[in-house]
Amino acid sequence: MTPRDFSLDTLFRANALRLATREATVDGLQRLTWAELDQRVENLAHWLLAKGIRAGDRVALLLTDGTPFVTSLLACGRIGAIAVLLNWRLAPGEIGWIMGNAEPSRTFANPRFEQLLSESDAGEVVLVDEQHDSHGAFESIVASDQPRQTLPQLTPDRPLYMMYTSGTTGRPKGCLQASSAVATSALGMCTRRGWTHRERLLSVNPLFHVVGMQQIAAMIACGGAMVFAGRDDDAAAMLDLLHREDCTTTSAFPQILLPWRAMEPLRDGAIPLTNYTGGAGPGFVPLYEFLGQEWDCEVIGGYGQTEICGFATAIDYPDMCNHPRSIGWAMPHVEFTILDPDGNQLPPGEEGEICMRGPTVMLGYWRNPEATEAALGHGWLRSGDLGTMDEHDLVYLLGRSKELIKTGGENVYPAEVDAVFQTMDEVADAGCCGVPDKQWGEAVKAFVVLKPGMELTREEITARFKDQIAGYKRPRYIEFVEQLPRDMLGKLQRLELSQRPVTPDQAA
Repeated sequence: MTPRDFSLDTLFRANALRLATREATVDGLQRLTWAELDQRVENLAHWLLAKGIRAGDRVALLLTDGTPFVTSLLACGRIGAIAVLLNWRLAPGEIGWIMGNAEPSRTFANPRFEQLLSESDAGEVVLVDEQHDSHGAFESIVASDQPRQTLPQLTPDRPLYMMYTSGTTGRPKGCLQASSAVATSALGMCTRRGWTHRERLLSVNPLFHVVGMQQIAAMIACGGAMVFAGRDDDAAAMLDLLHREDCTTTSAFPQILLPWRAMEPLRDGAIPLTNYTGGAGPGFVPLYEFLGQEWDCEVIGGYGQTEICGFATAIDYPDMCNHPRSIGWAMPHVEFTILDPDGNQLPPGEEGEICMRGPTVMLGYWRNPEATEAALGHGWLRSGDLGTMDEHDLVYLLGRSKELIKTGGENVYPAEVDAVFQTMDEVADAGCCGVPDKQWGEAVKAFVVLKPGMELTREEITARFKDQIAGYKRPRYIEFVEQLPRDMLGKLQRLELSQRPVTPDQAA
């Protein structure tokens, strides 16, 4: 007997029937109801079948966020093809390696990204116009009835997409996620957030990233509307879109949130945003303060990974304030534990590797059995992050195991050092990393961005650290910089910092 299908497409079809005339997507000037979106997905699915695409074949998406991306993803899921989600910020050579690894039969690409395929074997390329040109190749396919074929019988654990990791320790790995896992993650998010079909998501996170994908999947699960910000929109344009479309939720990164605050975001004394989802940890508490107090938004932070299908913990803003170093409690669909290097579970309070299991754990890494075994071999997903859990199952993140600084036989978690800088009024941003040291093996180096007009010397910083943390954790080198390298979600790129030169004049 074929298992009853449970997938993202299952949830999508249910809403296409239940909410047929309600708005599903807003993408520029194009607005589609759930029934209209479903018709486009069906047309594209049958077109792919007619082109010989079968279950397990790869279809690459090199697209900006929007309705074509969602349509293509769901069409792949409907026939069992695997969508390869490509990061358009990569260089042609990086895209070429991924395409060589994934070997897609078809590629849907925006014209503006066509040059990124110059070093790729992309199969047949279908150009997707961002303006939804009715004469364009993609629009002609999805807007026209395609000859119907028999859809394949599919199992719930079929792969839906492949999302490549950042590859900071080598070549990127293709994280393969089952359609049932994506659906379970989406429902878990809806349950935790209390989302219904009345939600309107302002989608600003790229869909090739798990944060953006999980939120879109959650809207598909609950029937909420997906409002896409254009790739060229600046913070002001996104704020205007938030008001114009009465969006109720988002997960905007700091590069958007902070400019919004300076733009007097309240209009007629209010802002339509009622809830916000973002990261958790000590660096996020001051960022969220104005969201909860000035904007009267519900703020929920969390922690997750590509390999677990998005956020796996959640913590409300009041709990963040009470437990500023915590990343929250497990989401309904995830179980957490702390393991030692041999795979043994550790008791509350002991430091080890944060590990997870549940129905949203990845199927594995594409064509990489060694990496798959390393990540999943103990029966848990090994996160590569160091942390603890308390007696109430509250999870605390200490830092990446690869970012752990070992100095004189002692462990230093970069987040501990960063937290001290957050107490200094003169400091706008700061971050640390480990650098080679002849005496101690490694030493702590800090990079500091001062607020405009502020002054702070290395000697003053060292003096303030003395009462805060142990001597071996204090920065031995301090470099003042204009800005820190962060990705679009605000995550500090410590590897890049560690590769910068250390000079004698930086000694603290």
